[in-house]
Amino acid sequence: MNKKGQLGSFTDLYQHTVGGNDLLSSFLPGHLAIEFLLRKLLVQYDAKLERLGDQLTHARLVQLCFDLDLIDSPQRDVLLTINAMRNKLAHNITYAPSLDELRALWSSAAKAFSDLTDGISQGIESLAEAETISDLDGWEFAELFVQITYDLHEEYVGRGGDMEEF
Repeated sequence: MNKKGQLGSFTDLYQHTVGGNDLLSSFLPGHLAIEFLLRKLLVQYDAKLERLGDQLTHARLVQLCFDLDLIDSPQRDVLLTINAMRNKLAHNITYAPSLDELRALWSSAAKAFSDLTDGISQGIESLAEAETISDLDGWEFAELFVQITYDLHEEYVGRGGDMEEF
């Protein structure tokens, strides 16, 4: 790689393509799981909103769920931050968030979500000890999404949804 964030060779591109990326491999399915549950909450609120929910961008879906009081302001902010980071990951092959960005996201998530099985707090501890992203084991990324989806699922169940079946 030559300048920061620029690929200098085909080998650089190849390494970014096949090198494995725990952050990326957790962010995309995690983002999709959040979107799925937000759509379920929206349809549960009013079945007539299903088609609209399917047509909205993720950011607009998050905002609509906030406007309908399906999620609160801190949750909305975390979900929008995740969406912005996911967009950078999806559209810039060399994007890697800084540890400070990740620490801020985990800190915000700890305030917005209940952290049912301590995955966020354990991630905060790992991030505090890390000097680079490669110092992380990778489970921290998936755990962020697990904890968020636990809360969104709990909201779904609390509004009358089945514990297991959608």
